[in-house]
Amino acid sequence: QGSSQLPLRQPPLPCALGRRHMKRESEEGASGMTGVKHQRIGAEAPGQNSNGMTIEKPQEDYREYLALTLENGLRAIVVSDSKCDKAAAALSIKVGSMSDPKEIQGLAHFLEHMLFLGTEKYPKEEEYKEFMAQHAGSSNAYTAESLTNYHFSISPDNLDVALDRFSQFFIAPLFNESATDRELKNVHSEHSKNLQSDMWRWMQLVRNDANPKHPMNHFGTGNIETLKETPDRDGYHVRQRLIEFYTKYYSANLMCVVVLGKESLSDLEAMVRGHFGAIVNRNVRVPTGLEIGGDEPAFDIRSWPRFVRCLPVKDVRTATFQFLLPQQYPMRWRTKPTSYMSFVLGHEGKGSLLSCLKARGCVTDLMAGPALDEGGASLFEVTVHMTEAGESQVGAIGEWLFSYIRLLQQCPVSEELWRETQSIQEMNFRFRSVMQPMGVVTSLASAMQNDLPVDKVLSGPSKLWELDKAEISEVAGMLTCARLRLVLAMKSFSEEKECPESERWYGTKYGAGALPEEWHKAWERSRLGDAGGGTGAAAESAAQLGLALPMKNPFVAEDLELKPQPAEGVPKYPVKTDASSMGISNSILQVYFRQDDTFNLPKAHLLTTFYSPWVGESAENRTKAWVWATAVAEELNEFSYDAEAAGLSYRLTQTSRGMSVTVGGYQDKIPVLLRAVVEKMLAMTEVSEHTWNIVHTVLLRSLKNAAEKRDPLGQASEWQQRLVWQHAVTAAEKLEIFKTLTRESIQGVSSKIFERCYVEALLQGNLMDPGPVAEAMGTVLRPAASVGGSLPSLCAARLPGTEDSSWPPGGCVLLRRRGTNPEEKNGAVIVTLQAADETLENLLRCQLAEQVLKQRCFDELRTKQNLGYIVHCVSCAHELGGAGSCGLQVMVQSETHPAEVHRRIRVWLSAALVELEKEADDNLEKYLKALLVQYQDRPKNLASEVSRNWSAVSSRSFRFTRRAEAIAFLQRDPAELLSEFRTFVRESLVNAPRIAVEVLAAQHDDAPPPRSQEEAGDENGGGEGDGGGEIVVVLESAGDIEAFRKRVTWRKSPATIET
Repeated sequence: QGSSQLPLRQPPLPCALGRRHMKRESEEGASGMTGVKHQRIGAEAPGQNSNGMTIEKPQEDYREYLALTLENGLRAIVVSDSKCDKAAAALSIKVGSMSDPKEIQGLAHFLEHMLFLGTEKYPKEEEYKEFMAQHAGSSNAYTAESLTNYHFSISPDNLDVALDRFSQFFIAPLFNESATDRELKNVHSEHSKNLQSDMWRWMQLVRNDANPKHPMNHFGTGNIETLKETPDRDGYHVRQRLIEFYTKYYSANLMCVVVLGKESLSDLEAMVRGHFGAIVNRNVRVPTGLEIGGDEPAFDIRSWPRFVRCLPVKDVRTATFQFLLPQQYPMRWRTKPTSYMSFVLGHEGKGSLLSCLKARGCVTDLMAGPALDEGGASLFEVTVHMTEAGESQVGAIGEWLFSYIRLLQQCPVSEELWRETQSIQEMNFRFRSVMQPMGVVTSLASAMQNDLPVDKVLSGPSKLWELDKAEISEVAGMLTCARLRLVLAMKSFSEEKECPESERWYGTKYGAGALPEEWHKAWERSRLGDAGGGTGAAAESAAQLGLALPMKNPFVAEDLELKPQPAEGVPKYPVKTDASSMGISNSILQVYFRQDDTFNLPKAHLLTTFYSPWVGESAENRTKAWVWATAVAEELNEFSYDAEAAGLSYRLTQTSRGMSVTVGGYQDKIPVLLRAVVEKMLAMTEVSEHTWNIVHTVLLRSLKNAAEKRDPLGQASEWQQRLVWQHAVTAAEKLEIFKTLTRESIQGVSSKIFERCYVEALLQGNLMDPGPVAEAMGTVLRPAASVGGSLPSLCAARLPGTEDSSWPPGGCVLLRRRGTNPEEKNGAVIVTLQAADETLENLLRCQLAEQVLKQRCFDELRTKQNLGYIVHCVSCAHELGGAGSCGLQVMVQSETHPAEVHRRIRVWLSAALVELEKEADDNLEKYLKALLVQYQDRPKNLASEVSRNWSAVSSRSFRFTRRAEAIAFLQRDPAELLSEFRTFVRESLVNAPRIAVEVLAAQHDDAPPPRSQEEAGDENGGGEGDGGGEIVVVLESAGDIEAFRKRVTWRKSPATIET
């Protein structure tokens, strides 16, 4: 719900490989395509279809696509989905925050918020979102630099009505004065939420360094100063300027619409024409690319290289080398020359820049790729995360970087490397999974603004099409000091010396000036080398430093054939296999297996939990296991990087009761990758000093940031978990344990984990049996001893309820803590109602309550009361395989004192639950149907199906039929269901025991401020006082928490091993 403003539009270059350079498509990738005519979307005459145009799509994408242009110039794609269980639509408009008037910055973002708050046809502010909640829908929007995107999903039967409401945003919005004043506060709250985000702070420094005469130099989010105080002072009426902005830019010819539904293409086309044909075409032309600045460049680099130093919020040590290029996308969508640079500079294998810098002990991580590609400019950046020793070696790090750049500038482009990258992207697009409806419409609506050929609107951004060595060489040639902006972010900087200036919008302490001459000269020497040295000298010089271009990737999949399925068919749910047939005892390994018969892709997923009694014994053992797992991943990094670049992935993580290993991707190479991982796990009985130094640096920094700089809502969640989970520790507690560890204390961890262990695994995909995967794990498991007949349990607290006469109905345990970041202005509150045992029936009743209340909570506490940008009401459950509790949870992050926020939550919740019990049947039935639609939503890809089945394995309920049971329950007689629901609300929710966590910001007094007469007045219709939730226990110290934990009853998860 709600909307957002993006820090900077990320360039749409998903074709780059790997986890650390540029961003990847969330879907998987390649080319089941048919012949098409090359014609751009909108190139046809207005009012006509793109007849004969076939949009190139992945092999298993069964959806049909049709592009058309309406009489008013609006361009559209309709998508007919024969398996549709969720419809969706999106509209993008080619205007964003760079079009803000200088005198009212943030206006485009403010306008995006306002369109949700009433139209002439549907004037009620909450009507649109309430309609969404009643019909299994969701909606959102975002404002980027030169684009704004609005989108929603809805139950398929309600698409037509939803489009009618949605299209009115762009035909006749109201911009009510009262709504304008209130929503302005929510925009300010959104900005307040971002004040302690280093990403937002650094992006604003980039904008501030842009040419003052170019629209790139702006503040896009807006706040109370830019949207009220300054306009009021200067005589601008913001509501009138909103209307003027809307009238000027919201023109049909700048809009692209995508609609996905179950209807035929012709019916969907009729919907689009009927609903969006009335949008006015003002024939607006907005500048793009270089035109945006007129005669002014986005950045004036005559004084570059520029050197910026800034004090970060979190404990980080980063050096970011940003090189200014001309805007690359969409102009170079076929060649994407920066993708070659990103892949090579961001590589992590042997001979890579990262590998060599790690060997020097000065760097722990590296990322490369475009960070901005907008307004005629592109900033290509290489960011390194440094060790403490690396802080004093920035000059040397730059020399290594420019030595690698010399290799790229003076040596020919590797056609072999480019072809390999191209083939991987072809494969990824061809075998890309079907996307979720909301993802399809949102991405397509934005992609259409790039004016790619209509047949390439899906495939164009995802693949490499043409090798243009000249363009790649041109980009490489621009990686020079003359085009460099170097940003150092270090906690060791002082405000007085390195960072004396304060940035206006975020308060970032920084300093800026010229690059030190010593660095400048040394880096140019590294880049240029000896005069006349040529290609051979560059390669030889790089080799002496250990630098080289990436080698051929051994993990590129070769076997892409679908495996034959058994004649009797494939079971609907995973089946437990006999591990003894693979030479492993069933008391040590149990694998649940299902061959895919739905998605028809050459992929598979393996998820495992290694249960270890040793890990479950103590927080210290769990911390040691966490450090050891990170060390294993670090040792495997060069090896596994190629696997991930070729479409595979793995994760090794510590859990509360052992370790988890997951592997996924093209099934051809999964056994190879898995065998390497488990063999390293077994062999790594001690951690080398080099690996320890890297891991210790990374984890210490991570824990300090989690303990000291986590956002307020994250801190509240952490304390809530500390209360109700027996094994939970806070980041601060884990940090203290971590500080006691040495490299020697990690020795022998693998032996302790595997000497007694038990593994449960789920394997699904394009495999005929689990044999090869089980064999790969055999190295670790065959020597292991069984843990016996049971496992350590997960334990969750059950609060006293009606059975405890000393505990009043709705009694509340309050934990109040001071936030750990003294610069954070927001506090947070989480109120959790433990309503009932987590049976399926009770959980569904809680989810129905959420379906009704979530939008009402948002509308009251955020939209009307302006408590804060983050407001949620959700159902919750312990997920202990049926042994825990379920209920509701309300979360708010706000600058208002947490005690006052808590009081307002209680008041709202008390009234809302009373109203919920009295809700009319016909209204409740709408929400009931919406919940049913959500449960009927089928997995769109293999990963989604695996995730659903894994929840049954990881919770140890093994109840794979749970969703089908939920559907059957929700399809019962509505009258009976609603009668039971009202009883549940009255007897379980209204009087549910509660846990409330209040996290206070630095400016909040320990005691809440007195309420004004107005605040104490008729809230929520009055008559409710401070609401329910009488505070029975107040916890403030560690001793209070431990005393409380001794008082509660602990519910245990299933622990029996059935062989």
